[in-house]
Amino acid sequence: MGEHWYGRDGSSQYDADLRVARKQGLVPSVTTVLQVMDKAALTNWLVTQGILAALTGTRLDGESDDAYIARILKDSKAQAQAAAEEGTRIHDACEQFLKSGQVPEQYVEHAIGAHKELARLFPDVHDWVSEKSFAHPLGFGGKVDLHSPSTGIVVDFKSKDGDFSDGKRLHYDQNIQLAAYQVGLDLVGPGFVTPRVKFTQCANIFVSRTHPGAVASHVWTAEDIAHGWSVFEAALTLWKRIKKYDASW
Repeated sequence: MGEHWYGRDGSSQYDADLRVARKQGLVPSVTTVLQVMDKAALTNWLVTQGILAALTGTRLDGESDDAYIARILKDSKAQAQAAAEEGTRIHDACEQFLKSGQVPEQYVEHAIGAHKELARLFPDVHDWVSEKSFAHPLGFGGKVDLHSPSTGIVVDFKSKDGDFSDGKRLHYDQNIQLAAYQVGLDLVGPGFVTPRVKFTQCANIFVSRTHPGAVASHVWTAEDIAHGWSVFEAALTLWKRIKKYDASW
């Protein structure tokens, strides 16, 4: 997973690394910070991609074990990268649909499904802001899919394969990311370094990569988000200790 960085003005610095960040005083993204935590669901998915690549691949005559493993790993990473890139395109379409209603034809159903779900979850919210980036004095930054300034609600889109009919749990630890975004945007107390007022509910909307229009969602309670923030604070402290870098101000 790549690292994302932000300037103190909230500007994206995606091509930076830790060395550049030290020189320029950049802050790590929420997702970069959370790389210090084990992600069991992501790890299982990556392992599955490797297994599938091995099952569908053919070993070449005379190919050594090391060469075969290296080729399978490369293939599995390519499949994971392709899935991530398709997820990004769907993600962008959902946001563009909110801004202008104009999206590439192949993603119209994805975007309509996502925004129907958004309206179902929060029918009384009409002040959605998309793609808002930030940098926070605690030394982290990010870019938020959707948030409502009047309610403090943060919504994050996630892409998945399948039609969600199998009943599998889709939400795991996303409340940690959502909580960091809520604090990062000062939605829990403008200007506060740490929140002094109550958190509000947030949500994930899962959009299918393979079944256009299929969506699922999960609404996190205010208590879930408050707990997520306590976990993120710990992860941020650990990240700073491991990297020996603290960009707070």
